[in-house]
Amino acid sequence: MTNIATSLEEKSLLIFNHLNKMDKFWNTYSMELITKITASERMYHHQIQPSEKGRLSISVFSGVNINIIRSCMFGEIQIQFEVESGTLGRIELPPACIDVHGNLDRCIPVQDKTGVFTHYLERLQVVYDTLLALSAEKA
Repeated sequence: MTNIATSLEEKSLLIFNHLNKMDKFWNTYSMELITKITASERMYHHQIQPSEKGRLSISVFSGVNINIIRSCMFGEIQIQFEVESGTLGRIELPPACIDVHGNLDRCIPVQDKTGVFTHYLERLQVVYDTLLALSAEKA
């Protein structure tokens, strides 16, 4: 019985340590985005909005909300990008992940401020393209 308890205790510690490591990666990723988005609010017309744990909410041009959502607590962190806008309808943005080594989409270290922000901007291209097309139609 002692071996089972010890084994379970060891497994519990390994799981706990993995979760802590992945939480640190998510927190680093989130803070890099918050810092860069805040610093570039006027340039890209986007702002961080209050949101719940495991999620970043960004308002683009005060009318489009983009939610960056952490899903999956175990293993790799899966990141979903949801666009909320009555005007734009449903826009699909490619998901992303943070692997167990702390790499965004398996190639960008989450500590790479420029790489993380560029990755975010690439995800937003389709949103800005759609907004530009709508703006041109109404001009």
